[in-house]
Amino acid sequence: MSVVVVAGDERLPLRHGQHPVDLLAEHGWVGEPVGSRLGRRGEVEVHYDVAPVDARPPVPVEPGSPGARQLQRVGSYAIVVASGRLLMSRLAAGVVGGAGRWTLPGGGVDPGEEPVAGLVREVQEETGQDVVPGGLVQVQSVHRVAADGSEDFHAVRLIHLAHCPDPGPARVVEVDGSTGAAAWVPIEEVPGLPLGSMMAPLWPWVPGSHSYPL
Repeated sequence: MSVVVVAGDERLPLRHGQHPVDLLAEHGWVGEPVGSRLGRRGEVEVHYDVAPVDARPPVPVEPGSPGARQLQRVGSYAIVVASGRLLMSRLAAGVVGGAGRWTLPGGGVDPGEEPVAGLVREVQEETGQDVVPGGLVQVQSVHRVAADGSEDFHAVRLIHLAHCPDPGPARVVEVDGSTGAAAWVPIEEVPGLPLGSMMAPLWPWVPGSHSYPL
C-alpha cells in the first residue's frame, strides 16, 4: 500500500523507508499531521498543515541488498485514556522482536480500508472497546533491513487520539492474532512496563502523561 503526503495542493509520494518530515523538508516545508484517509487510487493520504522553512537534507536510509524483498505496512493506532488509565495491548509470544511488550492498540490497515475505520476495527479486536477516532497527532516511520539483507521493511504508523464512550474490561477478541493481552493501565504505571518502540515518541501526546516521561 503506497503512502502520499498531502501538503496544500501538493501530493508527494513517500519513498520506501522515508519519514514524512524529511520528505517535507526536501520541498522546503515543515508541518504537523492533521488527518489521514484513503485516496481515490487506493493510496493512504497523510495530510499536513505546512509552513515554508529552509530545506534540510533528509536522514540517510540504509538500503537492503540488491533483490531484497521490499515490504511496506501502514497501520493505525489509538491513544485512548479513561479515568487516568491508558488502553494498551501486549504483543503475543509469536511476535518477532516484540513479544511480551506493551504498546497501543491498533494495527495494519487492510487494502481499500479507510485508516480511521482500520483503527476502530483493530482496537475492538485487540481490546474489546468501541472507540471514536479523534485527530491524527503523529506519524511514525520505521525502516528496518534484515541482518542478511533479504528483507527491506518500512512501517508507517498513524497515531490518533480516540475516545471510548463506554469503557469496559479490556479483553482480546481476535483469535490467533498478534495480541496476547489487553488492559487499562494507570498512566503512572506505564513507564515501568516493557514497552514497544512506538511508545517513547508518542508519550507527550498521552493526556495526563506530563508527570511521567518515558
